[in-house]
Amino acid sequence: MNLKPDNNSIEEKKGSSDPSELSNPSAQNQMARIIDLRFRLKGMEESNIKLEKHSTEQSVKLAEVIETNAKFLSILAHDLRSPFITIIGALALLRDSYNDHDIALAEKYIRMATNSANGTLNLLDNLLMWTAEQNKATYFNPEQLNFNKMVDEEIDNNRVSASHKQITLNQSIPYNLNIVADVQMVKTILRNLINNAIKYSFIGGRITISASEESQFIVIVVEDNGIGITHKAHKELFTEKKIHSTRGTNNEKGTGLGLALCKEFVEKHGGTIRVESEPEKGSKFIFTLPRFIPDN
Repeated sequence: MNLKPDNNSIEEKKGSSDPSELSNPSAQNQMARIIDLRFRLKGMEESNIKLEKHSTEQSVKLAEVIETNAKFLSILAHDLRSPFITIIGALALLRDSYNDHDIALAEKYIRMATNSANGTLNLLDNLLMWTAEQNKATYFNPEQLNFNKMVDEEIDNNRVSASHKQITLNQSIPYNLNIVADVQMVKTILRNLINNAIKYSFIGGRITISASEESQFIVIVVEDNGIGITHKAHKELFTEKKIHSTRGTNNEKGTGLGLALCKEFVEKHGGTIRVESEPEKGSKFIFTLPRFIPDN
């Protein structure tokens, strides 16, 4: 008996089995499931890579936030403590000068206490606005506002602190210039930029606020002839990551939080903010806000 396998018959079986398997619905379904599984596995792998990348980015951001907040709280605690020490000291000196009937000296100490109190109030206002913005709880309510009137109000609010350094505050805003903006945010922007201009101006300095129309926006310039800013410091002015306390020409303090707020609020209106400055040649803070365009 010949038990040797027929090679030709074996080859025929091998060759003939593939077409039948491919045409088999069960085999096709199995192949489709395998391909689908491969696609799903690939998709899961890509998703895992993206999640890992996102997790790493979030960890870095969280570390930056923690570091920034810790630094900010340290500066804030120091800057809140110092004005109260000044106020308490000024009141004690005021009491002594009152007993001595020295009116001129009493007025000096009253100015010291007033300056410290106003500075602390501005710091707390900024802190409240910053906290609300970080928590996304700021109520954004754009409306038609007369910009000339708003600038006049903020100038009046700062006349006392400006007079202590004999600084002149002027504005050249067209009377009928209107904007579409949130009133509290615009007040915060103006207050901080005017306060900064006073803070970094010399005794007898000059601060001018001007505005002009440009397409859909108005361009506002807050200009002083104070100590100016180095080019290196320009990039750090509007960011919370570089919060730092800088002393003014009369040893005034600040956290740098005000300018970060200005940037957030200007950009919330679709505007931009920048600075032009050179050391000892003063500064120009230039920002834009939406212009009110009446319906024809």
